[in-house]
Amino acid sequence: MKKYWPAALAAAAVLTLSGCGQTTSAGSADSAVPQQQADPQQQATNDWYSQHQNNLPEGFRPEDRLSADQESRLRVGVVLDNDIRDRVRPAPPELTARLAPPPPDHRYVAVGGHVSLIDKNFQVKAVINPRR
Repeated sequence: MKKYWPAALAAAAVLTLSGCGQTTSAGSADSAVPQQQADPQQQATNDWYSQHQNNLPEGFRPEDRLSADQESRLRVGVVLDNDIRDRVRPAPPELTARLAPPPPDHRYVAVGGHVSLIDKNFQVKAVINPRR
């Protein structure tokens, strides 16, 4: 049991930093949060997106966007279905280097213009929507 506490601590830290849930897009009440109090994961994603918006990688391009139905199925706690799994791409290394390290057996992915933290079973642990 003692050997698992660092992994549990890391998982708790990532979920805390990620807001332990879905981050909303621009125009919501969340966008009224002062910049210095913004979620560090959200801020890192926004900064990366701003720097790369003229040359977005696969998973973030306009043609990679999800339909409204698919978008509704990309939320925290859900196991991604095959339709959405087919659209999952590795998150760019330049972006993941800015984010908190994922817990063991988790990874950051790009899907439909979002950054998601998923586990090895494709269960969504966090969703970060870059503010465009």
